[in-house]
Amino acid sequence: MNKRHPAYIVGFMVGLAALFGTAVTGLNLATRPIVERNEKLVRQEALVRLFRLGDPAQLTAAEVVGLVQRRIDESRTLRDPETGWETPLIQAYADDARTQLVGYAVRFRGLGFWAPIEGLIAVSADRQKTIGIVILSHSETPGLGGRIVEPVFMDQFAAGIRVLPVVDGKALYLTASPPEPGSPTYGRNLHAITGATQTCLAMERILNEHLTRFQRAMAAATPAVAARKDGGA
Repeated sequence: MNKRHPAYIVGFMVGLAALFGTAVTGLNLATRPIVERNEKLVRQEALVRLFRLGDPAQLTAAEVVGLVQRRIDESRTLRDPETGWETPLIQAYADDARTQLVGYAVRFRGLGFWAPIEGLIAVSADRQKTIGIVILSHSETPGLGGRIVEPVFMDQFAAGIRVLPVVDGKALYLTASPPEPGSPTYGRNLHAITGATQTCLAMERILNEHLTRFQRAMAAATPAVAARKDGGA
């Protein structure tokens, strides 16, 4: 056959594409379980870090998995009666017997400055204050909005931002400087990152949406869910 003939060239390219396509598909199928397992481990490490159950850097993968299995309960689902929003209720315990409730967490997702921002926000057992936050994914500008993953931003949540009561859809407030004691936003403020105002405004909006729904759903839940602190069935 004439190798310069169009039919040969087309057939050769089709065969080559099929060969490489099959190889890529096979590689994807072979590595998918590994990728999914790694993604699950990253989330489990985030939960351990979020509730300060341990230091993932000092734990083996098996220890992280075991810690989450023993101390994290995701068996319940919350529903906001006003919007119909539903989300798994994450409950964390300080002990393996699940008698000491550390707090609750919910997953959040919303549009940042460039693209969606996803993470987990945790509040204390009485739901009065934040106890931590983790950002699972974002596409914000490095050195600017991307600093939401740095201690300068995240430590504010670990220190405790008061998020009750929710007033007009506001659980927390973005401020450029610390408010004066006695002001309505004192103790409820999220300090903005210099040069990342739009990302911080997006985070304020996303977190207020999810915290408002969470608090409303918890208030409407049965006592066994809303006020449970004993870890019982």
